[in-house]
Amino acid sequence: MKNLLEYKSLIYELAARDLKIRYRKPFLGFFWMLIMPFSTAFVYKVLFSDFMHVASGQYPFFIHLISSLLPWSYFATTIQSSSGCILGSKNIINQISFPKYLIPVSMVFANLINFLPTMVVLLGFMAIFHVKISVLIIFLPILILIHTCLIIGLSLLVSALQVVYRDVEYIVQIVIMTLFFLTPSVYTLEEMISKSSPLVAKIYMLNPLVGFTNLYRIVFIRGYLNGMPKEVNFLNTLIIPVIFSIIALFAGYFIFNKYENRFSDYLNV
Repeated sequence: MKNLLEYKSLIYELAARDLKIRYRKPFLGFFWMLIMPFSTAFVYKVLFSDFMHVASGQYPFFIHLISSLLPWSYFATTIQSSSGCILGSKNIINQISFPKYLIPVSMVFANLINFLPTMVVLLGFMAIFHVKISVLIIFLPILILIHTCLIIGLSLLVSALQVVYRDVEYIVQIVIMTLFFLTPSVYTLEEMISKSSPLVAKIYMLNPLVGFTNLYRIVFIRGYLNGMPKEVNFLNTLIIPVIFSIIALFAGYFIFNKYENRFSDYLNV
């Protein structure tokens, strides 16, 4: 934390650089940070709701979808882009002396800046679909903080490993794709539990991303908590995501420090 505060200006500059590079050429510029996730949600809505008639419980399918898809996009996009951030910053690393973990951290903050406006737009869609906002929305900043800790930890981990083991980015892509279908985004939690054995349902609920999906819907949608299956409890909804985020943060920092001294051997090859 001391280094983060000390180098806050550098983090800002690195995050701003990433955003400028990402959006400087497209005609619509920063509007793409909203267009991309919501256009993806629209495609999923047409495919799974209109064509496949997937149930969404008592809430409109589009709200059910984007309340999960937007946090998921923040998670998946950041982890995937972080895998190559050290390799892509070779020139900066060779020219300036600074803690190298600031590079993946700045990548996380750049994507966080992308993510926050989508939360405001989500509230707008909830108003359009007449879905009432939960009073638990006041806990949204805490939820985003915990979620960001998880993302920072995993970003540190994959960015360090990618420098040494160049297959990591492909493994990350496969894992991200698999995890998407292991979270209740396009299907309901009730449907998954009802079609699984009790043991499979318990194992499924141990997935911290399931907990995060539930938490985002709980803080946004009024009454969502009261209508959740009995398999959902305080442990798998809150405690597991928090513990996993803390473990990921410390493990990512430990692994990054372990491999940081070897970066120069691989970056200059």
